[in-house]
Amino acid sequence: MTLSMYSQSATIHDRLEEIMESVSLIEQWSGERKTVDDYMTSPTGVMAFNAIVMRLQVIGEHVGKLLQEAQKPLGAYPNIPWPAIYGLRNIISHEYANIDEEIIVSVVNDDLKALKAAVEDLLQKF
Repeated sequence: MTLSMYSQSATIHDRLEEIMESVSLIEQWSGERKTVDDYMTSPTGVMAFNAIVMRLQVIGEHVGKLLQEAQKPLGAYPNIPWPAIYGLRNIISHEYANIDEEIIVSVVNDDLKALKAAVEDLLQKF
């Protein structure tokens, strides 16, 4: 059973695990791709880009739920722009046709590593 099937009862740990799964998949799918052209010049690259965007949406959804947690698990990591991650989820969900490919590639290249480290640390606590 996937987390989405029982999201109402998901624990902090469940949500963090789902974020880690999404990060791992994004790392796999991005591979050696580092620029928008690396994604947009082949059908395989476009497919990888679209899959990555969907996983960023999953990450944002779980971050949004974690931001609402009474225990405030994300509060110990102010260097991670948690509200912006949730905001990206909203853009993906409601403005998919207007996604800026440069921003997505920048997130994958520049921001994913810090997010992964924070979530790995959080998994040790929750």
